Amino acid sequence: MAQRQIARRVVVGPGEGREAAPQDARAERRSVRRRLEDAAFADAFERAPEVLLVLALAQMVSAVWLGALQQRGAVLLCAMLALAGLVPCALGHRALRQARAAGAPRERLQRLRRRWQCRMALALLTPALTLVADLLSAGRVELEAVVVLVLVSLYVAAVWAAWPLLGSMAAVGAAACALVCVGLGELRLALSLAAAAMLALWLRHQVAAVWLRAMRARLGADDLSASLARERDAALRAQADAHRFVATASHDLRQPMHALGLFVSSLERRVQGTPEASIVRNMTRSIEALDQSFGAMLDISRLEAGSMEVNLQHFALRDVFRRLHLHFAGLAETAGLGLRFSPGGKSVRSDPQLLERVLGNLVQNALRHTREGGVVVVARSTRTHTNIEVWDTGSGIAPEELPRIFDEFYQVREGARRRQRGLGLGLAIVRRLVRLMGHTLTVASCPGRGTMFRIGIATGALDEMERATAAADTVPMPLFEARSILVIDDDEAIREGLTAVLSEWGYEVMTAAGIGEALALAGEAGGAIDLILSDLHLADGEDGLDAIDSVRRRCALPVPALVITGDTTADEMRRVEQAGLVLLFKPLQPRRLMAALCRIDSHR
Repeated sequence: MAQRQIARRVVVGPGEGREAAPQDARAERRSVRRRLEDAAFADAFERAPEVLLVLALAQMVSAVWLGALQQRGAVLLCAMLALAGLVPCALGHRALRQARAAGAPRERLQRLRRRWQCRMALALLTPALTLVADLLSAGRVELEAVVVLVLVSLYVAAVWAAWPLLGSMAAVGAAACALVCVGLGELRLALSLAAAAMLALWLRHQVAAVWLRAMRARLGADDLSASLARERDAALRAQADAHRFVATASHDLRQPMHALGLFVSSLERRVQGTPEASIVRNMTRSIEALDQSFGAMLDISRLEAGSMEVNLQHFALRDVFRRLHLHFAGLAETAGLGLRFSPGGKSVRSDPQLLERVLGNLVQNALRHTREGGVVVVARSTRTHTNIEVWDTGSGIAPEELPRIFDEFYQVREGARRRQRGLGLGLAIVRRLVRLMGHTLTVASCPGRGTMFRIGIATGALDEMERATAAADTVPMPLFEARSILVIDDDEAIREGLTAVLSEWGYEVMTAAGIGEALALAGEAGGAIDLILSDLHLADGEDGLDAIDSVRRRCALPVPALVITGDTTADEMRRVEQAGLVLLFKPLQPRRLMAALCRIDSHR
C-alpha cells in the first residue's frame, strides 16, 4: 500500500523553510476557534446584567399593562413567574463570577457555565411566553406586547451577537409566537412577528461579523505582542549570555596579560641603557594598548550591568588636576605638546574617581589627536555651574560627525583625525559616566583649529565646598617604607611576576597558591604581614575573600588587602565591594598597582 505523502515544514533545524504538517495547521485553527469562543462567552458574560435588566423591565411592562390594567390573570401570572425565573439567572451569574475569581477547577467552571447558559436561554423566551399567554387568554394581543417582544429581540441580537445560542433565542421566541398566531388565524400579526424574527437574526449576523473581524484583529495584535515580548526576552537573554561569555573569556585572557605586564615591567628596569631597551619599550607600549582596550571593555561591562555606583562628595579640583598632570605630563612631553591644568581654586560636588577617569579619557583623547600646540584643562564658574573644559589644538571634528562621536565603536574618519588603534569606546564611556554622575557634557569643534569638551557640574552649597578645601589636600603623598606582602594566587607565572616587581620596589614578598599555604606563611611570619594581595578565584574552588578572612584571623589583625581579578561579572564585583576591599582588574599595569599601594600606605 502506498503511503500517503504528508507535507511538513521544519521550523528549527536543517532544512528550515519547508512546508508545515497539516496537523499543525489544524491544531492552530482549533486553537483560534477556542480562543474566539472563549472571547465570545466572556463578552456575553460581562454584558449579562444589562440583558437581565431589560428582560425584567419587559416583564414588568407586561405585568402592569396587560395583566393589571387589562385584568388578564393568565398574563399577570406568566409575567410574575418570568420575573421570578430571572432570579436564578442572576444567582448563577454571581456564582460563576466568584468561581472564576477563586480559580475553581476547570470541570466545575464548565458545569456552572452550561447551567448559566441554559437559564439565560430560557429567560430570553419569557417575553414570547408572555405574548402567547396574552393570545391564548384573550384571543387577541395588544400592540404594546408585540412592540416589547420586537424590541427585546433586536436588543438581544445586537448585544449578544458574538454568542450565537443566546443571541438568537429572542428571535426564536418571536418566530414561535408567529406560529402560534398562524394557528389562531392572526396572519397579519404572524407576518409581523416573522419579519421581526428575521430582522433580529440578520442584525445578529451583521454585528457578529463585525465583532469577529475586530476580535481576530485583537487576537492577532495580542499574538504579535506576545511574539515581540518573546523576541525581546530572547534578545535580553542573548545579551546577558554575551556579557557572561565576554566576562568569562576575558578572564582567561587577562591572566597571561597580567603576568606578561609584570614580567615586562621588571625587564624594563634591567635593560635600561642597553640596545634591547627599545624593544622592551615597544613591548610596554603594546601591553599598555591592550590594557586600555581591556579597561574600556571592563567599563562598558560594569556600566551595562549597573554595578558602577556613584559616590558624590565635595572636593577641590586641584588634587584631581595634579594627579592628571603627573599621569600625562610624560606623554605630552614625548609628543612635543604642551599640557596645562588650571583649577582656579574651584571645588565641585561629584565623584572624584569617576570624574578623574572622565577627564583622563578626554585628556588622553586630546593628546592622541593633537600634533602641534597642546592641551589645556581649565575650570570656569557660572552662576549655576562649574564647567571643566578640555581644549586641544588638534585638527578638529567635522560638523556631520559630531552627533556620532559618543557612539560605541565609532571612530572619526581618517583624514579628520589621525587613526589610532583602539576600540572606539573612550567617548562612549565618557558620556555614560557623565550621565551617571548627573552632569552635562557638551562638545564644540572647529575643523583645522581644535576641539573643546565641557563638563557642567551644578554648583552646590558654598559653605560645604569651602570646608572641602583643606590644607592637607596639597600635602605630597608620603613615600611608603619596605613592608611585607603576602601574595595569594594559583597562577605560578603571576606569583613570580608580582614577586619580581614588588621586590624591586622594596617589599618583602611571600607567595602562596591557596588558603592552606597562606595560613602556613602567616604562622611562620608570626602574624607580621602588612598587606594581602589576593586573586579572587583560586584553584580547587577556593575563594580569595575566604583566604583574606582566614589570614586576618590567623594574624588577629584587620590586615589591609587588595583583590586582583579578571572576573568582570557584576555579582562578583558587587561581592568584593560589599566586603569593603580594594578591587583591581587584570591585566594590571605596575603603575596602577603602585598607585593602589601608595593609597593604602597613605591611610595607615
